[in-house]
Amino acid sequence: MVPFVPSYLLVSWILFVPAAERRNGKYWIDEAAVDHLLFHVPDLSEDFPLALRSLATAPWLNHDSLQLIYVTALLLLFGVVFELREGTGRTVLLFFGTTFAAAVIAGFALHLVYPTLFDHRILENAWGRTWSGGSAGCFGLMGALAARARRPAPLLAFFVLWEMFIWWVNLRNYTSAFHLTALTVGFIAARFVLPPIRRVSDRGHRPGQDEAIP
Repeated sequence: MVPFVPSYLLVSWILFVPAAERRNGKYWIDEAAVDHLLFHVPDLSEDFPLALRSLATAPWLNHDSLQLIYVTALLLLFGVVFELREGTGRTVLLFFGTTFAAAVIAGFALHLVYPTLFDHRILENAWGRTWSGGSAGCFGLMGALAARARRPAPLLAFFVLWEMFIWWVNLRNYTSAFHLTALTVGFIAARFVLPPIRRVSDRGHRPGQDEAIP
């Protein structure tokens, strides 16, 4: 199979660079031109088929240069490692599966609390803005990688603390709800659903090798 991580990075950079425009010291995609390809939280209750379609396209479109660089770094640090260990199929499954889960779970959580139970500017912005990019999928792979560690807790705690640090110094918005949801789903899927890949060494025992050849 064609490796996913370099393929995703190549496509996402190709989609971003020609259409990016400089604003406020960063490069941004023209959201008006690709609005129908981006995820909107209200679509979960107002137009669910559209929400599903957007979740197939939005992960490829990072909304600004900072997000694209961040996603690139996370995939090169953690996504490549997971793909080498677990294969392309599982990497694709977890990347898009945890993106979908994060959008649905965090999106419906926002439906439950905003604006009836809790009305805050962060939630208002989350409700009204578009969502795109591969950062949630990256956190899903990170959660899965932590699940494969001999001691998952330190690595998982590091990822959570890192997200909280980034939230404090830069994000200050609802993005962390998507990231932490994807991290949790990726961890649970790799820990309790997907069995580890078992590789047999060329020198190791292979089924039937001790059987007599007739």
